[in-house]
Amino acid sequence: MSQNRSNSGMTSTQVVILIGLGAVVVILFVFILWIVFGGRIQLPSFSRAPENTPTPKMTSTPVVFSTLTPTPTQTPIPYEQLIPAGWKQFKTGLVEIWLPPSFKTIDRKSDEELSLQGATSKNSLYTMAATISFEPLTGGSLDAHLDAGLLKMDPQTRLTERRKVSLNSTDAVRMQFEARVETVDVNQLTYAIQDGETVWFLYFTAQINEFYDMLPTFEQSAKTFRTVK
Repeated sequence: MSQNRSNSGMTSTQVVILIGLGAVVVILFVFILWIVFGGRIQLPSFSRAPENTPTPKMTSTPVVFSTLTPTPTQTPIPYEQLIPAGWKQFKTGLVEIWLPPSFKTIDRKSDEELSLQGATSKNSLYTMAATISFEPLTGGSLDAHLDAGLLKMDPQTRLTERRKVSLNSTDAVRMQFEARVETVDVNQLTYAIQDGETVWFLYFTAQINEFYDMLPTFEQSAKTFRTVK
């Protein structure tokens, strides 16, 4: 018995199979769209932003607004704990500082509040010294005051370091200098501290071969500096 053929030359059975395949394709296509757009399948966690991540806010320039973490306030160490055992107090009517007992007070110049001399080794050609002086603030800020002073510095003296530090929660500027005094290489550690309209200077000076051995001592001594209120 011969099979019925359509006008296109296909039998009715082939037409039914073709329609069935088309329906399957349509169903698969719809199912895929449902998965992509309407399904509940969760994407991997690494492709999702954490809930607490700041969301970028689009402006003329992309900016991410993040939570600001306040800088913790430094708690000053009790003054007595800053003084190494066995050190000696040096005090005037205006200031106080502590140094090893090998230092002693010497006659000071008119622009100095306190002048101290340290024990010097037999091989040293320069006398170790610690000096405190002060002057009125000019220029409106400590940085401006220091900038003006550095312009007047002896050209043979070289500034090797300048940075802001904290001396037991007191803001200061730390500077280090190198110079040649006659035939001797000398280094100086300087701290500048603003106290209202006054600038205090701490100077620690030694021959270069002694300077770096004494540097931790100088730094610790600077922490014991305070004005007498």
